[in-house]
Amino acid sequence: MTSGTTTTKLICAECRHENEAERIFCHNCGERLDRSPVAAHTNVEDPREAHRRLRKMLQGPSQTRRNFFVACKLILGAAATAGLLQMILPPDFPAPAKASLPVQLDLELEKASSHPAVLELSQQDVNAYLMSRLSSKKKVLTKPFVDWKRAAVVFKDGFCVVGWERSIFGYPIYSQAAYRVDINAGKIVATNNGAWIGRLPVHPALMPYANVVFADLWSALDRERKLVSKMQSVEFHDGTVTFTSAAH
Repeated sequence: MTSGTTTTKLICAECRHENEAERIFCHNCGERLDRSPVAAHTNVEDPREAHRRLRKMLQGPSQTRRNFFVACKLILGAAATAGLLQMILPPDFPAPAKASLPVQLDLELEKASSHPAVLELSQQDVNAYLMSRLSSKKKVLTKPFVDWKRAAVVFKDGFCVVGWERSIFGYPIYSQAAYRVDINAGKIVATNNGAWIGRLPVHPALMPYANVVFADLWSALDRERKLVSKMQSVEFHDGTVTFTSAAH
């Protein structure tokens, strides 16, 4: 003989989900359930109802839920693939600059710091100097599995884009960062306006954590940075940079 009764539901204290009486852990969040209401319930349950609930418990996730998680995985995978492609695609990076006798930027800046001068250089001049200057420091700039190739700048009206090219197992990778530069009390104040890894943009708010990728480049150009800080001002225009000495 059986008697139909109201089935005891176990309410999860963590997420308030209603669980079947046979459950020990919450079906929704996995929290261990308080089974004291079941122990206090003395009515006999209809075996057919118990069988129905047990079968439901043993069933896997619904098709809708399964489809939802599959779609999420596909979207995340597609986003990760798109981001990786943007990172490895080459950006608009200046071609290697070569000159038979590149401008000796460090010597010119040193001269300008000792007497009134206005020093105007083209983007081509600076890139030829960087090619010559950093080639002698290639061993310092080369890391395990990462070979140093070159650095280059792009001058725009009001700001400068600094970038480098390296290679990993022969595949080139690029990184660039845009800066507005001011000189205040003998110190260079560079305000970041964003960056790129390949063609993938990096928000300026993340640059305090991403600047480490430029640390070895700044270290290799430490002499030039100190000489620039002695200038009174630095002005960027499309394709050119102008240094004005403090004595001018």
